Amino acid sequence: MSHEEFPHSTATAPGMRVVEAARGSLNVFVHLNVPYAIKSGRTLHLQIIQPSRDATFAEPSEVFSDRFPCVVFVQGSAWGEQALGASMAFWCRFAERGYTVAIVEYRPSSLAVFPAQVQDAKTAVRWLRTHADEYSIDTGRIVMAGDSSGGHTALMVHATQDLAQFDDEPGEPLDLKAFIDFYGPTDLGRLNAEPTTMDHSDPDSPEGRLLGGISPSSAPALVQQANPSSRVAADRPLAPLLMIHGSKDRLIPFAQSVYHYEALRSAHQPVELIQVRDGDHGIWPAIFSQPTADILDRFIQERTASAGA
Repeated sequence: MSHEEFPHSTATAPGMRVVEAARGSLNVFVHLNVPYAIKSGRTLHLQIIQPSRDATFAEPSEVFSDRFPCVVFVQGSAWGEQALGASMAFWCRFAERGYTVAIVEYRPSSLAVFPAQVQDAKTAVRWLRTHADEYSIDTGRIVMAGDSSGGHTALMVHATQDLAQFDDEPGEPLDLKAFIDFYGPTDLGRLNAEPTTMDHSDPDSPEGRLLGGISPSSAPALVQQANPSSRVAADRPLAPLLMIHGSKDRLIPFAQSVYHYEALRSAHQPVELIQVRDGDHGIWPAIFSQPTADILDRFIQERTASAGA
């Protein structure tokens, strides 16, 4: 018997209140610590949030499907050890809209320096493609997102997904349809050019550790390699990019997003930039809010509408 056909209970009790059931969203199931690769002697994991396939719960929803768009999210961590559950609550709520979400663990800079994190994110995408049936993924509608250092990783994948550079499996296409960057650094050599509460030129800064324990100011060629803007060109079409950044980010100045936005616009690449007024760095309730979720949902749906498995 379907949910619509099943009768309401006639049982009642004095003082009982009645509320309407929420409809139009899905239950989700979280697969914790799913291994996807072993690199530098370390097993790397995904936290996969999957809309429920249980028809008992899925039937009332208007968005249930056998396959869903997938958001591959790179959790920021200053390129150190990641707290992979830091954004779990937001992404669980987002997955209820009809998305599979995979939170990526990368090698920390203490284990492997740049470009290891970029390589790991690409490997994770390919693993998800191989296991699409298990996690209800529409392989034609995979996008990548990241925040802070994870945003930098996502931007580097965005700029190099059609290149063999920074890739452990260069013969296997990524085919990511769109990208989302939350307050990621885009020019490691200019982080101190705007007000910030951190000295980004210190060898022990997150950027210094990413580059191998050196001051970014002492290695301009290496910094150039790690800047996504250095690979932007008008003759290489890139996937659409959405950038979201707080106006009062104390760690990664908002100007970092402006630098990359202007580089992409100059090369006639598809890019959108949203400033979150009063938003600080990594403040999830302020940045990752209901309006933000609506923006992400609309962006992904529009940018992947013509694709599909």
